[in-house]
Amino acid sequence: MSASQSPILHTALKLHVFEQEGGWHWGITIPRAAGGGFKVIAYSDTTFSGETEARRDGDRVLHAMPDHAAASLVC
Repeated sequence: MSASQSPILHTALKLHVFEQEGGWHWGITIPRAAGGGFKVIAYSDTTFSGETEARRDGDRVLHAMPDHAAASLVC
C-alpha cells in the first residue's frame, strides 16, 4: 500500500451493508487515489442474521478507525 499525496479524510470512508448467501455483512471502502473506483479496507468475517446487527457492528469498526488510517490506505 502507498500513501496518497493528498490526504483523504476519515469522512471518505464509507460503510456498506449487504445481504449475501443468506446472511448480512458489512464492508468499509475508500476511494482509490488513481484511476477511480473504491478499495475495500475492512469487512466482516461474521455473518449477521439481520441488517441492523451488521450495520451496528460496521459502524462500531468505522468509528474506531483513526483519522490517519484513511490516508495511509489509499493506493
